[in-house]
Amino acid sequence: MIKINKFFIPILILSPLFSQEASNDWLNYTINEPNTKSVEQISSVDDIEFYYTIQISVKKSFDEAMEVLKLLNENDIDAFIQKNDVSSDFKYRVRYGNFSKKEDAIKIAEYINITLGYECWIDKNEL
Repeated sequence: MIKINKFFIPILILSPLFSQEASNDWLNYTINEPNTKSVEQISSVDDIEFYYTIQISVKKSFDEAMEVLKLLNENDIDAFIQKNDVSSDFKYRVRYGNFSKKEDAIKIAEYINITLGYECWIDKNEL
């Protein structure tokens, strides 16, 4: 049986997110080459219809939400608090990120679950 140290689990999960293929293609880039796309031809942010946010926790009070936020920040997760006016019981959502791909949000949510024990869910938001 292979034993894996808990320290290496987050590295194993996140390594595909930060890996890059080594390439020297950027050395051959020419600014005025006729086949390159202009800024107008590239899809803009306005073309994006949805984005995904990880909801980590929902709390009744701002102080409770701040405790979760502090723990996340200590673990290099720059989360934020969003006030929820729909529910009178749970007013404060602790959330992280704005992802264009749901798969990316899922990977980070799994990392948060493994390292901090929060069962996160992914919200799809319209722009």
